[in-house]
Amino acid sequence: MSGRSGHATICRLDLGNTQANTSRVKFRALVSSFMLAAASIGAVSARLQQPAAPPQLPEPPLQLTPSEIEIYKRAQTLIDWTPRQIHDCPFLHKLRPAGSQDQLPMVLERVGQTGTLLFTDFPQIACDEEVVSEVFSKALPGMPHMRQLHKFRYIVVPRLGGDVPAFEEYRTDLQGNPLDASSSSDIFMITSKFTSTWLYLSPADQHYSRFRHFGIQTIRERECHVVGFAQDPERVRRVGTFQFRDKGVVVLLQGLAWIDSETFQVLRITTWLLAPRTDIALSSQTSTVDFYPAQPSGFEGVLWLPRDVMVVIDYRGVRFRNTHHYSNFKLFRVDSTIKPVE
Repeated sequence: MSGRSGHATICRLDLGNTQANTSRVKFRALVSSFMLAAASIGAVSARLQQPAAPPQLPEPPLQLTPSEIEIYKRAQTLIDWTPRQIHDCPFLHKLRPAGSQDQLPMVLERVGQTGTLLFTDFPQIACDEEVVSEVFSKALPGMPHMRQLHKFRYIVVPRLGGDVPAFEEYRTDLQGNPLDASSSSDIFMITSKFTSTWLYLSPADQHYSRFRHFGIQTIRERECHVVGFAQDPERVRRVGTFQFRDKGVVVLLQGLAWIDSETFQVLRITTWLLAPRTDIALSSQTSTVDFYPAQPSGFEGVLWLPRDVMVVIDYRGVRFRNTHHYSNFKLFRVDSTIKPVE
């Protein structure tokens, strides 16, 4: 199997003192899902006062083990859903079911073309990010629900090299300073890398997943093709990881994409685990990314970017939920100055 291309999503939890005792409970996890992309046009620049350098490259990616391949091969995916399962899916309310799969090749070709064209000219951008991070646990007396609000500056840099398109995404504080461990130590869970969500549907990735056309559904007053996808464990190249302590496991996904029937822009993608990882007590991981048109300051074109994102993870009986909101998009340029030594 070829090496993976994915991204790391960091989850941190500090539960503090409960009413039952004063022991400090600390739980850390590293969750990884795919960079899934937005569309874009044009390239102009703007300056941030204190630009931050992107993080260093991650450790070599994990590979699927034979036992993990077997777990995912046994999974029942949405590709094989019965009419009853489709009817019961909460994401498919008021769906007009497809009578056949005749339109699927055309939809995949058009959405792939649209995304590839826009990715080619994607500029470097920055925006404001608000994250509401929440923890729900019945196992902690007196602390069933905790909530925190955090604000960041979010940077997105396209990575055009290689055969698989991707984005580098990272955060700074509101003054442009890089975040360190201490500045995010009080965050329950911090998730990221949503800009490239559409890459599940890119021409490069379509060869490594199974697809199904579910029908037509209207969201945000737009008629959309609803396409389901499930990663093939024996062929997949782009994988995610879930890491806890010093151990990591590969996570494969399935999901639904809502594709505008006129423009073939991706309006929404919802993903969840291809199979629960009961071997590590990872019960579920669901992400919903909503894309909207945005015009960054100083830029004449329109980009399709994530504006609202929700991530829910159930791990060892604890539910984590992050709600992200992105705004105030602008073009980003890193400037450097060399000063003589005094």
